[in-house]
Amino acid sequence: MQDEKQDRELFARITEHIGEFMERDVSYLTPQSHIGNSIEGMSSLKLVELLLYLEDCFSVDFDESVMEKIETLQDLADYIRGAQAVSGQQA
Repeated sequence: MQDEKQDRELFARITEHIGEFMERDVSYLTPQSHIGNSIEGMSSLKLVELLLYLEDCFSVDFDESVMEKIETLQDLADYIRGAQAVSGQQA
């Protein structure tokens, strides 16, 4: 139950940061939303810039091998949660 609440809070923070970065409303996004296809105006360059922005927001690092595997917002949330757990941070 606590994990579900943390997942929802993390997802809300991720979408909030994506909205700030893209400067548009992204409230329609769901955990199953595909990052590259679901966000209007997202290009491959913009995606790299977004991940760099999220690195700063969540104090995590995305290396290239990870970036290729992240397709949905759920993948992104799972990676951030895992990276923060390894570093001992709270998601």
